[in-house]
Amino acid sequence: MNKKNEILNFIMITAGAIIAAFGIEDFLAPNKIFDGGIVGVSMITSSFTGLKLSILTWIFNVPFLFLAWKKKGKLFVIRSVYAMTVFAGAVAFFETTEAVTDDYLLAVTFGGLILGVGVGLILRYGGCLDGTEIVASILSKKIHQPIGRQVLCFNIVLYIIVGILYGWNRGLYSILTYVLVSVVMTRVEEGFDAQRGCLIFTNDDVKKIKNRIYEELGRTCTEWDTSGYIGGENKALYVVISQYELRQLRDIVSNYNCFVTVCDIDEIIGKNVKSQTKG
Repeated sequence: MNKKNEILNFIMITAGAIIAAFGIEDFLAPNKIFDGGIVGVSMITSSFTGLKLSILTWIFNVPFLFLAWKKKGKLFVIRSVYAMTVFAGAVAFFETTEAVTDDYLLAVTFGGLILGVGVGLILRYGGCLDGTEIVASILSKKIHQPIGRQVLCFNIVLYIIVGILYGWNRGLYSILTYVLVSVVMTRVEEGFDAQRGCLIFTNDDVKKIKNRIYEELGRTCTEWDTSGYIGGENKALYVVISQYELRQLRDIVSNYNCFVTVCDIDEIIGKNVKSQTKG
């Protein structure tokens, strides 16, 4: 385990937990707008009983951490315990501060954005703030349902309860918040500099194409021989680029006889091959 990387992980998890707590306590909770998952259950329970949200979020998540110990590994549990502890402490602090706004739409918009950024950072650096995903990942092998679908079904039931208890306007605002949090969280977790995998088929001057891609984008290509049913013998090149380099790649291949497919890449494990200097 790289100690420097692990220190960075915990620093970013700390930042994420504090940001998430700020979004909940100073935007969502004062306006009775609820997050999904175990945090949402904790918010509803706190609203009804008057118990501290900071305590409830920690207590409700403890059973799921025992489940995660065998399924997810020791390091994941340590990071998650740390994230939940920092989150609980930050929530306790922000409970003493005034709400930023009492406008529902502003609370949904900024609360959702801030919470999404916080949760996204925690997930990106190996932690977890909610036990719902842990249970879903364990059940998915037994009930053969995707994790996302299980979490969605749980949250649908949760927001129906919110609608019944607090009125359907609050339920709809909470759903809108959940959608916004999910979008922002996913973007932060995956990174804003999304990667694209490009597969280039050509019977043109392969060397010139590779050289231009390397010189202009700093990317190297993987090359192999292919054969088309009609086109016959040709070459295939595979290159990974950022979404911002896609326009440049289009300009390059437009000068040659190429057929190109582009796909999203969810994750890259290891180091992407890219030159440090161009030219």
